[in-house]
Amino acid sequence: MNMEHLTQIVEVSLKRGNERQDVGIMTVRQALELPVPGRFEYTNPERSSRRGPARISREELQAYAWG
Repeated sequence: MNMEHLTQIVEVSLKRGNERQDVGIMTVRQALELPVPGRFEYTNPERSSRRGPARISREELQAYAWG
């Protein structure tokens, strides 16, 4: 795992149907420690906030953590 990537900040939300409920702001490491059964979405830690949030999946976040 890339230790620098694990400390990056992401916004986590839970997707329920067509709605999204904010969970919180946390590090990539904390986000990956959340329980798997939920339909979590994450903001892309590499995307500039000026361009708006880009949502990524848990699998994409795991790949980022290993990168």
